[in-house]
Amino acid sequence: MDSANATMGDMVMAGFKKLGFIQFTGIESVEYGPGRSVVGMAARPEHFNHNGDIHAALLFGLAETAAMGASISGIVDLLADTFIVARDGRIEYLARAKGQEGPFTGTAELTPETIAETRANIESRTEIELEVPVIIADVTGKPVARAAFTAVIRPRRK
Repeated sequence: MDSANATMGDMVMAGFKKLGFIQFTGIESVEYGPGRSVVGMAARPEHFNHNGDIHAALLFGLAETAAMGASISGIVDLLADTFIVARDGRIEYLARAKGQEGPFTGTAELTPETIAETRANIESRTEIELEVPVIIADVTGKPVARAAFTAVIRPRRK
């Protein structure tokens, strides 16, 4: 990450880390830039299910964190006038997320065109819904889940 993106990523993750769930999971920022958010989570014993895999709810949380990070990555300068929330999410588990194959990363990416359209909608005070795709991979890069979240972005009420 270049220093400006690293600073912005640190600022976004600092906000996320105020949430108890993020504190429990230990989710950290790996890479951050306009249209891209990569977050990681090291496997802890309290994260495992009865099979020794990362619990599905934690993978879902990792994916949501990456998606919401990406959804604000190109509009951080407009956040004071913007309300953003995840409306829904879905996930498909592709392979076992074995605890010893961590840390796991969630990668969410948006196109420059999507960022430009999002910015234009915010500046015109138009509510939008944005689908943000995410891939979760193990330490080898093997995908273990695919997810998508809908971010609702609307003008902040005054």
